[in-house]
Amino acid sequence: MVDLGGLSRDVVSETGARLTYYLTSGLVIIYLSRQLAPAEYGTLFLALSVLTVSRLFSSVGLAKSAAKSISVSLEAESGQVRHIVRSSLTYNLVSIAVVAAAVSLGASAIAGALGAPEIEPLLAFGATYVVFATLYNYARVVLQGFREIFHSAAVYASEGVAKLVTVVGLVTLGYGIYGAFAGFVVGFATAAVLGLALLYRHLPPRDATAPMTDGLGRRIVRYAAPLTVTRGAWVLDREIDVIIVGYLLTPAIVGYYALSKQLVTFCSGLAGSVGFSLGPQFDEATVARSADRASQTYESVLVSLLLVYLPAVAGLAILAEPVVTTVFGTEYRGVVPILQVFCAGIVLMAVTELTEDILDYLGRADTRAVFKGVTSVGNVALSALLILTVGAVGAAIATVAMQAVYAALCLYVVHTELGLRPRHLLYRGGQVVTITGTMAAVVLALVGYVDGLFSIGGVVLCGVAVWGVLARIAGFLDPGSLPLGSTAGQRGD
Repeated sequence: MVDLGGLSRDVVSETGARLTYYLTSGLVIIYLSRQLAPAEYGTLFLALSVLTVSRLFSSVGLAKSAAKSISVSLEAESGQVRHIVRSSLTYNLVSIAVVAAAVSLGASAIAGALGAPEIEPLLAFGATYVVFATLYNYARVVLQGFREIFHSAAVYASEGVAKLVTVVGLVTLGYGIYGAFAGFVVGFATAAVLGLALLYRHLPPRDATAPMTDGLGRRIVRYAAPLTVTRGAWVLDREIDVIIVGYLLTPAIVGYYALSKQLVTFCSGLAGSVGFSLGPQFDEATVARSADRASQTYESVLVSLLLVYLPAVAGLAILAEPVVTTVFGTEYRGVVPILQVFCAGIVLMAVTELTEDILDYLGRADTRAVFKGVTSVGNVALSALLILTVGAVGAAIATVAMQAVYAALCLYVVHTELGLRPRHLLYRGGQVVTITGTMAAVVLALVGYVDGLFSIGGVVLCGVAVWGVLARIAGFLDPGSLPLGSTAGQRGD
């Protein structure tokens, strides 16, 4: 049975960590946008995008595969847990060594292929980024498999805090983009050390470990394969468009585009925290014992997220220009049209962030991998085509279009597994759209009065007030309707 009490605590922990991470990362971005010219900003994040793509090959899905195996073994075969961790970590260390060496030795060739020689010095030290970022991800995801969401969240938050302190310190001392790059590496290193220490603490005692089951290592690698495809597609969605923009356009436009995508990622943090916490409770055995409860839990959380995201994204699209110019400066005005297109993608990303972990724990990682792979390849092709015709805005349009296809496919698979109620979801979704439209009309009427940070805050508060009143009238904010604060009732039609 899905444990709503435990889920509520996990969501609070994960959301708190994400708020910490996004607050610190947001401060880093604001600070860097004030300290670096758009071209320098673009150079830094083009290099980081290349290194993030390389992390696909250093991670190869092993962390998530190990997490799923551990989640199942905790109830059925706890004596195999140490073997799962040891085998998966050993495989991961080998992949890390290979990729880290390739990045450092191939820095010049990669920079030359992209026509961006300015990123070569950053890539030359990219091995450190690959090593620590991959180990951080391994520790955080495997802790999720142990259902230790609080400790996994602590690892996540530590990365943001360490990054903020180091980036600000080194850039203030005059080290520019190289100091900023070192700050990102130190953030991952700090979190990796903390995560591996916590992971070691949660290993079962040696005397409780049974002989290793035949074929255990092969099963971990086999399940990692579709997860690698999925992760690769995720990386294509998140990073490859930045690289294409960097190849076809100028470093300054890369800066605009990268900043827009970072804002989108921040906005999807709540959905990611809920999905990350909810996923382990949707393993196949748990859902088989309580399918109705699992279905209603997913429906309630989905509607609640839409209630938050649709109005917030509508407000952001309307206020994009004053927000960007006030927070980041007038020289980043080029961010505005890209961000407005991406606003539609924020809602879609929220749906997929909620759903992806659930599908993996339901054993549908292979299906999701196919969907993600197809839509990501489509995103690359469409991005390249539209960038040549309408610039960086075209890349944003392509990303949103493919995200819509992927979100629809994910929802279909969840429906086949859990038996969702389409009419119920359409009715509640229609109410959310009505609330959003009314709130957006109020914000649009007031946007002409915006002339600075305080007036932006005033308009936002008016929008929140309208949203709150309408949501209350519609019954969304009744305590009994909140999915993480009550038990589910009987299923209806």
